[in-house]
Amino acid sequence: MPTILRFPRCSLCNEPVELETAKTDENGDAVHEECYALKVQPERTKHIVISPMTLTCPRCNAKPGQVCDLFDAEVEIVHVERIKAAAAMDVAAKKN
Repeated sequence: MPTILRFPRCSLCNEPVELETAKTDENGDAVHEECYALKVQPERTKHIVISPMTLTCPRCNAKPGQVCDLFDAEVEIVHVERIKAAAAMDVAAKKN
């Protein structure tokens, strides 16, 4: 009679975990490394935050990657409108 191998099931997604790549959680149960990383990752970092610098400024039309202005030829300025636009996109992304 042939031996049937059964892989342990991931305690988080219930899919088989290969023995060579298996990890264990705090209870000693088998888990996929990716599943465990998602579980322990803080809630606020589960999405990529949108940087204001990746957007075109709605106030001055500064292109992505460019600052809105310079103060005293040293301090980079980013307009509040650009920051608010990025924050609004973050809120919308969290809802999805």
